[in-house]
Amino acid sequence: MPVAISDANINNDVKTALLRDDDLKILEITVVSTKGDVRLTGELDSQNQINQAILITEGVGAVKAVHNELTVKR
Repeated sequence: MPVAISDANINNDVKTALLRDDDLKILEITVVSTKGDVRLTGELDSQNQINQAILITEGVGAVKAVHNELTVKR
């Protein structure tokens, strides 16, 4: 039986993964995980950065779904 990973661990894993990306590490992205469903919020500089943040988050092992609430700064 697989061990359940806590939301705190998922938050930490996603934040660590985002910090490893040179384009995203300077940005403020809020990560909230609820039973593996991760919500990303914040304002980024471009749609490309949003796409990259989603891809990175989806690549974190325990993430079941990504809810994108990121916006492009105006």
